[in-house]
Amino acid sequence: MTESPLLSEADVRLEVERLFRRDHRSRLLALFGRGQPGRFELDGLAWEIIPTACELELRSKLPAPGEKTSSGNVYLIDWAEDALPLDVSCRLAGGRIYHVARDARLAALFGARQVDPGLSSMALARLVLSGTIEGLRKITGLRLTRSGLWQRFLEARFGIPERSLEGPSEWLRWVRGSDAGPAFALACETDDLLRAVRREALDWFGECLGPIGVLGFRGWELGLVDRALQALLLLVAVEQHPDAYLRGLVSGQVASIAPGVASEVRAAYAAGAASALLEAVLSVENADDRRLLEEAEQHAVGGGASALATASEWLPAGHKAREAALAESLSAFVDAPSPEALEAVFAAFERLSAHRLDGAIRRSEHVEARRMAARLAAWLLARCVRPQLAEHGTAWQAALDLARRYAEEGGFLDWARQSVRGMRGAGEELMAAVRRLLDAVDAVARADDQRFAQAYVAWVDAGKPSSEVLPIEHVTKRVVAHFLKGGEHRRLLLVLMDGMSYAAAVQVLQRLRDQRRWSPIAWRVPGWNGQLPIPPVLAATPTLTEVSRAALFAGVADPRFGDQGTDRDDARWAANPHVRELVGDEPLTVFFRRDIHAGHELIDEVKQAIASDHRVVAVVVNAIDEQLKGSLQVAVDYSRTPILPLDALLSAADGAERAVLLVADHGHVAGDAMRVAAGRLPQGRTGGARWRALAEGEQPRADEVLLPRTSWKPLGAVGVAALWDTSVANRAPHYGEHGGLSLAEAVAPAFLIGPEWLDRVVGEDVELSCRMLPEPDWWALKIVRPAAPAAVIQPTQTAPTTKQLQLIPEGPAKAASAPPAPSEQALVGRLRQSKLFAQQVAGVSKPEVERVLTWLGVLVDAGGSMTAADFARLCGVRPHQVGGVVARMGVLNADGFAIVEHDVAGRRVVLQKARLLSQFGVTE
Repeated sequence: MTESPLLSEADVRLEVERLFRRDHRSRLLALFGRGQPGRFELDGLAWEIIPTACELELRSKLPAPGEKTSSGNVYLIDWAEDALPLDVSCRLAGGRIYHVARDARLAALFGARQVDPGLSSMALARLVLSGTIEGLRKITGLRLTRSGLWQRFLEARFGIPERSLEGPSEWLRWVRGSDAGPAFALACETDDLLRAVRREALDWFGECLGPIGVLGFRGWELGLVDRALQALLLLVAVEQHPDAYLRGLVSGQVASIAPGVASEVRAAYAAGAASALLEAVLSVENADDRRLLEEAEQHAVGGGASALATASEWLPAGHKAREAALAESLSAFVDAPSPEALEAVFAAFERLSAHRLDGAIRRSEHVEARRMAARLAAWLLARCVRPQLAEHGTAWQAALDLARRYAEEGGFLDWARQSVRGMRGAGEELMAAVRRLLDAVDAVARADDQRFAQAYVAWVDAGKPSSEVLPIEHVTKRVVAHFLKGGEHRRLLLVLMDGMSYAAAVQVLQRLRDQRRWSPIAWRVPGWNGQLPIPPVLAATPTLTEVSRAALFAGVADPRFGDQGTDRDDARWAANPHVRELVGDEPLTVFFRRDIHAGHELIDEVKQAIASDHRVVAVVVNAIDEQLKGSLQVAVDYSRTPILPLDALLSAADGAERAVLLVADHGHVAGDAMRVAAGRLPQGRTGGARWRALAEGEQPRADEVLLPRTSWKPLGAVGVAALWDTSVANRAPHYGEHGGLSLAEAVAPAFLIGPEWLDRVVGEDVELSCRMLPEPDWWALKIVRPAAPAAVIQPTQTAPTTKQLQLIPEGPAKAASAPPAPSEQALVGRLRQSKLFAQQVAGVSKPEVERVLTWLGVLVDAGGSMTAADFARLCGVRPHQVGGVVARMGVLNADGFAIVEHDVAGRRVVLQKARLLSQFGVTE
């Protein structure tokens, strides 16, 4: 006899409703099945469910013949399937035992009105209708589908949430965390119904989730999900390696790594989404997943496929191999810098960063330092490719040119050098290559420092000529006064950041930009046409606070300031002739550290002064200068670390609608790159880490310069020797040191900044609108390519005790060869072949035409628009000559329309490409 079904009250109710849609003579109904006693009401008639165990019990519970009843009875019969004694069956509705349809039972079980065709014939339907599965939830719609049935069953039987069946990756994540699979597989061995359900499950997972669904189910049954993932990892790694032998080797290894699911693993891999699946399922931050990767590597190495492990983007050996490849390409670049070598370096950096483990096994500080190393490589090539500073001219011209270049990119360079010096955690090969790169960069930078220091002395001896730089005593005259003369609506907060280097300034501005609060404004020093709005500011020597800050506040340089200290700075500021002439009787107040709280708050007097109508208020912030006295073992990155008093001052200036002049009295050099030169400061000799007083007959060393005779010197000294070499200190250095004459110490940063809305609330003053801080192209990892063969850099020779590392090593052929010039742009090539172009330039000398085409090529490479400063640099001219270059390119113009335009206000050069193509009948 067929096993009787377990009928719920809902099953009985639906069957009664179906059968009694038409009248029956009897309200007594027999249903084949088993269940619990119960009562329900249908169309105003009460019905009672009565289970029976045998014919005698049924007879005893039937009403007496002829007895009238006010309710209906449903008898559940599991002891007979079809026939009942005639005297009993004639008293029942229909005269027989009714069988409840599975469709109806399924619908009742899940609260549905309809059931998909064929659903009731499934083994799964028989299983859920057997009553052995508890916790089955009702469906939300009116129709029970095959997927809905499986989802409810899997949730009730194994606790699989519905979201885990939405995709292959969600499914694999769930089966990895479940250990119920082997027990289910064991139960299927002794149960025919469960075996049938299992076969149906494999089919359903294959239809809904593809080969990954089948792999997940089979791996779950066998407890081999992680092994299957390890096999997939090796199959994916095969894609990265061209060796056919390894492909065959790994294909054979799959069966030993994941026995029982090898065919499923291969099918999942053949489906083509293995890489994306692994990325979605595995997390390198998870310790268990990291162990899985290590075990997969052990399988590869143990099976003779070590080369495969090194090619993998997941396995630790692959990360190590990519670090080694980066080290090799970086060393090759240092040996022979070229655009092609730099491209190889960048590609190696990208491959290493793309490795899945990189972010997990390398700290964020290491990854950032690695990016800085890439920037240093780009800078090194740029120095090789770009025009070198002229060797002719006045003795001091090099100081002006180097100061200008340092102001434009030196802060970024020193930031990168400091970051790379702190690089830790890489393999020894990469660390050695990075050290070689840093040595090459430091050698070129030290040559610049030496040349600058010597030229600076000549500049001071000549009376500080030229408008290309600003002596620090002229800041109040050419910046503060000229800015305020632009209108009564302009008010200024002068924040003197004591000891702030260009590197620190760039970091501060980066943090402000990230916060979208303050940015440099468009105002420029009148008559100045440099890339930055303010010319480079040169500190007074020696680069000490007592000397240089006093000169800034007083508006005049006086060597006596060094003996007077900083106590008179407030009086010097109050008497500054350039500012006093502008503000009249208005109080000129400067606030010092004692007037600023250590944290975020300012004292009321400072707040009131900033909020007042005073045209200019000055504040000294010592945060950076005091940090310089700290330990070498703590590095500070001001792009991440807030300077609390500065934040408070900017907030106050924001509310008072003031622009802010962020300026330093001098810079500093990092102490962690210095070695101590013993014997430089004998007992009783006056001096510091970067400067020292000279006794009678004593001369500066090779890494020093004798400061000008007009500079301050201690009483009794015949002169002062200042170090230009940033790798040397006279005594044990602190975190940062100053007093020497390197570019980092002598070029003081000065930036006019404002909140983004300032120009709109003070009378639409366009010079108060914000601009982005210009960044060097190498900082953005752009490869600078020469328009002509690059010249070999020959750093200035130093004393024999300081061995200079050459950028391009001397040697046969290799040292003499230059990077190949890039191929000519297709557009320029077509222009040469254009008859209309030939007619246009008829009568123009051939050299002039070639120059115009070279300049045009620069614009085409840049996409048709670039800053005037970049255009000048790439064309090998000075920024003030850009207008003349554009005028000479006027030979391309016709019918009164300009092909190349110089946007003077926006400081850009623009190519009207559509006009060019139309004018000469060429295409891109």
